[in-house]
Amino acid sequence: MCAKRIDPSSIDIDHLRQEFEKFRAGLGDAADKLGDNAHTALDQITEYLNGGSLSSRVASLEEELEILGARLKGSSKDAVAKLETEASARPLAAMALAFGAGLLAASLLRRG
Repeated sequence: MCAKRIDPSSIDIDHLRQEFEKFRAGLGDAADKLGDNAHTALDQITEYLNGGSLSSRVASLEEELEILGARLKGSSKDAVAKLETEASARPLAAMALAFGAGLLAASLLRRG
């Protein structure tokens, strides 16, 4: 590897110092902005966690899940009751349907 040599007499030290100071000031401004943003975000998270809104939101989600679970349980009971009624009214059709579903499941499992 051949390193390119720089003539020391061609370097403008004053210009380099000015550019370095601009760079340093820019970095300082960026660090200040990042620090301010980080403090703001941490303050918001702390306020959110300490404000009790998280626990109230969790409680409301639990209530909604309980309601949905009860609805699902009721719907599934209705569906099972309806299926039992139809199967007892038409036993041959129910057996044929079950046999067909079994064949379909077997063919799908054999492919996989």
